[in-house]
Amino acid sequence: MGSKIPVLWVTGAPGAGKSTSGWGLFTRISGQGGSVAYVDIDQLGLIGPPPGGGAASHEIKAANLLRVIAVLRQRGVQQVIVSGVVDPELGVEPFFAGSAEAAHIDLALVRLHCDREELRSRFLGRGSPADMLGELFEVVDRIDRAAIGTPLDTTGHRPDDTVDALMGHCVVRPGPVQPLASAGDGLPPMPVVVVTGATAVGKSTAAWSVLRDLWESGAPTAYIDLDQLGFVHPGPDPVLQAANLAALWRGYRQAGAQSLILVTREPGADLMGALAEELVTVVRLDADAAALEDRIRRRADGESALLAGDELRGVPPEVQNRVAVRAAAEAERLRSSGEPRMVLDTTGQSPQETSAALLDMLRPALGSPERDLR
Repeated sequence: MGSKIPVLWVTGAPGAGKSTSGWGLFTRISGQGGSVAYVDIDQLGLIGPPPGGGAASHEIKAANLLRVIAVLRQRGVQQVIVSGVVDPELGVEPFFAGSAEAAHIDLALVRLHCDREELRSRFLGRGSPADMLGELFEVVDRIDRAAIGTPLDTTGHRPDDTVDALMGHCVVRPGPVQPLASAGDGLPPMPVVVVTGATAVGKSTAAWSVLRDLWESGAPTAYIDLDQLGFVHPGPDPVLQAANLAALWRGYRQAGAQSLILVTREPGADLMGALAEELVTVVRLDADAAALEDRIRRRADGESALLAGDELRGVPPEVQNRVAVRAAAEAERLRSSGEPRMVLDTTGQSPQETSAALLDMLRPALGSPERDLR
């Protein structure tokens, strides 16, 4: 593992196409048989109450990215794709300076940009509010003045055109999957809530709402969606996911987190092993088949946050039906597993009702004299 790992970071203003291009590169390289991982940088900075804007947030994300890349490099991944904003004035280098892991990275930073009318169309087309256009163009001006990264003009590009242009910064090669060494930290245990349940039951929506309530109460809490740590080919790789989880949680603890909310469909042995030293509470959200089917259709219609790898956004009814059958089977299997955990039946509940009920269930696990969750 002495050679450097190629890392392509695709950045740019909101609406420039960072995530679409990053995900397109990941699917392109994996489809060609390459060893590759994809990381959305925003998923590495979900800790609050936010430590302040600017450098504080970027420093946390950069430090966590280095931790995740170290795990990927040890696992034998040959190419890493990162998408997301960088500090519009400082870039990336100041946050990597002095890091031992940065010495093992061959970083290419590419800044996507397009003309303002097209950016406006893209920004509004993804559902962003028109009253934020002024703020968007202020960010564009700051990025343009700093001239961070290699510019790539995507005006008039289809998503595949941008991926074609970026492929020259990537390697496509297979690589053997390497064993991972354990990395114990010897830190005292902290509360970790694992929110589980079948596809589309509402795990992320409810957990995110609880997280925001905790932040508003002043509780230093981190959030991890395990699926977002598992974009790797060859895959799925639950061992790698668990190692990424452990590395990211160490980073959040170093940044001041005192508890963690983790979302996953079904906690496996590798995940629970990574949390063996923590104070873990597992809550399973349940719903009947009709409720799952309705939520799948709502997600397909866009009634949820758009995340990388979303299998439901915009899919036709026949795909929705297949996923609904699978989700009902997942729910039944989880009910029959016999695992001792808390269960919240969300059938007939609105997202707000589920979130409120989940927060009430979690008060004993997350509450303390210093953390008033009222």
